[in-house]
Amino acid sequence: MLKDHSQLQLSLSPYQGLYDAIIPEDHLLRRIKENIDFSFVNPMLRKQYCENFGRPAKEPEMMFKLLFLKKLYDLSDEALISSAQTDMAYKFFLNLEPEAKMIDSSLLTKFRKTRITEDILEELLKETIQQALDKNLIKSGTIIVDSTHTLASVRAKSPTQILRDMSKQLRKEIYKTAFELSEQFPEKPSLEAGLDEEIAYTKELLRILEEGIESCGNEKIQKLSREMKELLEDERLKEIRSKEDKDARFGHKTATSTFYGYKNHLAMTEERLIAGISVTDGGAPDGQELPKLIEKAKENGIKVTEVIGDMAYVSDDNLEVCGKEITLIARTNTAVAAAANGNLEEGFCFNKDAGMLQCPAGELSTRVEKRTAKNGNTYLRYIFSKVKCRKCSQRENCRVGKSKAKERSYSITQASEKNLERLKFEESEYFQERMKIRHRIEEKNGELKEAHGLRKADSRGLFAMHLQMYFTAFTANVKRIVRLEELAME
Repeated sequence: MLKDHSQLQLSLSPYQGLYDAIIPEDHLLRRIKENIDFSFVNPMLRKQYCENFGRPAKEPEMMFKLLFLKKLYDLSDEALISSAQTDMAYKFFLNLEPEAKMIDSSLLTKFRKTRITEDILEELLKETIQQALDKNLIKSGTIIVDSTHTLASVRAKSPTQILRDMSKQLRKEIYKTAFELSEQFPEKPSLEAGLDEEIAYTKELLRILEEGIESCGNEKIQKLSREMKELLEDERLKEIRSKEDKDARFGHKTATSTFYGYKNHLAMTEERLIAGISVTDGGAPDGQELPKLIEKAKENGIKVTEVIGDMAYVSDDNLEVCGKEITLIARTNTAVAAAANGNLEEGFCFNKDAGMLQCPAGELSTRVEKRTAKNGNTYLRYIFSKVKCRKCSQRENCRVGKSKAKERSYSITQASEKNLERLKFEESEYFQERMKIRHRIEEKNGELKEAHGLRKADSRGLFAMHLQMYFTAFTANVKRIVRLEELAME
């Protein structure tokens, strides 16, 4: 149950004067409290509470501010509550009395899981942009786009190893608490066994033990059995690299280095305020998220007239989305230019971080060769790993995977006459000048990672990554609004 403000009884503490004596005028939390209106939180979250039943809930605004402090200072839930109990600046920001007792840290987890939805996260980001617009702090229609990766909170394993570990855990628990069932174990596959063999063994193990597991009454064994069945039934089994985080995927930082986790795609205004966010697994191509970022920036109140990004964002689809109303400031890569001519099949894209072509399964080409055809045309030939293609689950639907040639390759034509006008624009003085501010979003990405903990995921799963990214962006926007207001007053 959520109380109305009229029901809240705020007593005047005899220690209230401590705040004025201890917290300096230029303290960040005092400046934020004076410049940012958090009153939007209670109305926004009211629909998440029962109006008439249940125990009185902690005020959403205070819970929300605690999550803000968590991101502002990059703290764990336990460290946050511990600091909030003794730090007067925290209590001042939270509108608490100096002697007030803090909540248990477990309530933060409950608040995140039961009160926050994706719709609320979108409203949260929109609120910061609206407050900036109301203060006339956003003056241009330019957005700068880029992505930054976040490492998963778990270690990646192969699907084979995941199944092997789960069946091992099940057998171990049976040996401990239901030994009679161990006599039915089928023969284990060898350590060199592949995924198909491991899947067959796991299915056979569960089939043989099904009746015994149901009748043994051991909840741990039954839970393990259910988890194994769910994993075997998952269509994404061959792509999953962790049973704890089934949404994370491998992505490429460079041609030779990868990461396991998620990508956060950002649209930032010229004033360094994040106006649009899209969160995907680590293998998602950057360019495909541009239409969504533009739409979200518009929904949040930005009248988008210009988009600045890197070469990943130049494609026929994106140029069509921008049309004549939005100028796309991004350099064309030869592979992307070929895609603009319709030469790339669906699922293939150019990975700008690695400088290589990426197949539908997310694998990078190992090298590229530039060749000249007999008719005088030049083309790029991207070579893929024959071993990986042979093992790929998507090979039957991929022209590279089905190839019987000695090398698995994909050839694309370089930029044609159709793209010369675009290439000419990229050489213009205006284009060169506007590209000079693209570095601002890279600096913002660095701030989000180094100051606010975006380098590694707080929890597991795609929604948890949404939650972390949006609260991190909200925190960065609040800091930036305060700074912009101070600059305007100077």
